[in-house]
Amino acid sequence: MALDENYSSRDYLYGRLLAIAEQIERIALSVANEKRPTNAERFMQKFAERPYTTWRNLELALAPYRERLRNNRAGFLINREKELGQVMNMFQIADFTTDTRLSGEFLLGYHSQKMAYTVKRSEEEHDSESSETAIYNNLTKN
Repeated sequence: MALDENYSSRDYLYGRLLAIAEQIERIALSVANEKRPTNAERFMQKFAERPYTTWRNLELALAPYRERLRNNRAGFLINREKELGQVMNMFQIADFTTDTRLSGEFLLGYHSQKMAYTVKRSEEEHDSESSETAIYNNLTKN
């Protein structure tokens, strides 16, 4: 199932937030050549039980990773922060601030958001390969 950027179910939106946070931290860790689970991965169970409280902790924990990306991958960070803002704006205040347990639907939002990143990365790699092939072909014609 593809990411539905217009679907505003509380559980789905919380799943998307978790995936975006994971992506921010994952890329920041890769910039520093660190290989470990992200906070989003480590706290997924707790997040499913108490999303509002856990999201606060996860978002606050992103600060050093955001700073790292601001210095190394500013464009990436700007795009992820824009996504975070868009998802946050889709919440009804009462839905966001309640700490009731998430249904399995949050996993759909989480995995759909992660898949959207995978598809985008594949498309970017394909575009890059196509550009490199075109450059190579132009060079070899001469």
